[in-house]
Amino acid sequence: MSKLQQVKQRAYYLDNICCILIIHLIYTGHIADSCGDDEPRVISWVCQTLSFVMSWFFFKGGMMHKETSTRKLIEKSTQRLLVPFVIFLFLGLILDGAVLLLDNPEGLNAFQFLRNEFDTFVTTTILWPTAAIWFLLALFVARIGFNALFHRIHPLLISLFFSCTAYLIYLSIEYGWTVDVCSILSLPPFYLGTMCHGLSLYSLGYYLKEKQFSTPLFVVSLLLFILKFLIPASIDFRANEPSGANYMLAVLYGMSGCIVINNIFRKYLNFKIPCASYIGVNSMTYYLVHFPVLVVSRTLLGKTYLGDDFWLRFVILSVVVTISLVIADCLFRNQKLRFMIGG
Repeated sequence: MSKLQQVKQRAYYLDNICCILIIHLIYTGHIADSCGDDEPRVISWVCQTLSFVMSWFFFKGGMMHKETSTRKLIEKSTQRLLVPFVIFLFLGLILDGAVLLLDNPEGLNAFQFLRNEFDTFVTTTILWPTAAIWFLLALFVARIGFNALFHRIHPLLISLFFSCTAYLIYLSIEYGWTVDVCSILSLPPFYLGTMCHGLSLYSLGYYLKEKQFSTPLFVVSLLLFILKFLIPASIDFRANEPSGANYMLAVLYGMSGCIVINNIFRKYLNFKIPCASYIGVNSMTYYLVHFPVLVVSRTLLGKTYLGDDFWLRFVILSVVVTISLVIADCLFRNQKLRFMIGG
């Protein structure tokens, strides 16, 4: 069979991993986290096991990177990432205003509201009702930054440099080495560390696209992955914050998790699984929609309907979010609306 006749098989294992991780992120991650501090041990264990979730999405981005001009990549990434970022940013603005109006029926100061929202955007790149969109901007920076650098600099050097830069930004904030340039912004802001960390993993994913499946690297990664259950360390990727744990150890655990799950799924689950593969392919819809639905549901239902029991809150919110995701999935199948999620 000639090369022209060969059909490149889709990497279904990546779709299946994406399904597992997006379900974890939505349910045992964000929904469970919003149900209070009395988190059951089983959910804590799942969160510890899959703590590499955001690392994997950047790592996978590097694995899928295709060489092209930076100009073309900016155009493509603008449609795929920046357009939904802006749309959901404005949605966050609207929802924030609606929540404030519910709390203050007499009205609110429009100028002060917009100033506060602008301050929030400048310091964190997100507005809380649509907080998940930080990933879109960070991935955009990782894509463009890597494409501009990898022709001149070895991907491993890019990964090492930006990983160390993310660490230094974390240290500068942790130990108060920042410089206040105005009433709302300190340099460096934490989200620059997030972007550097994302670029580091993106570059590593590109370099290890095939190398990660060598036995020695898998064994080392598996040992590191097991070690995190003995010496726990994880990182809040969005905030570039390891929550008191060792920063670089948490970064290594994130990298090892990416390699371990890729090896296991490519060997045993590299085929189309109807529901799982579908969710993986359409994960952007679920990622963007679930958080604003969760925030609105918590605001409207409150303790009156959610109660104090963890599992009751978890079940109610899960049902509401799941129904909303099914509706959103049907809605965004319309080609005229797919631009809203980068389609």
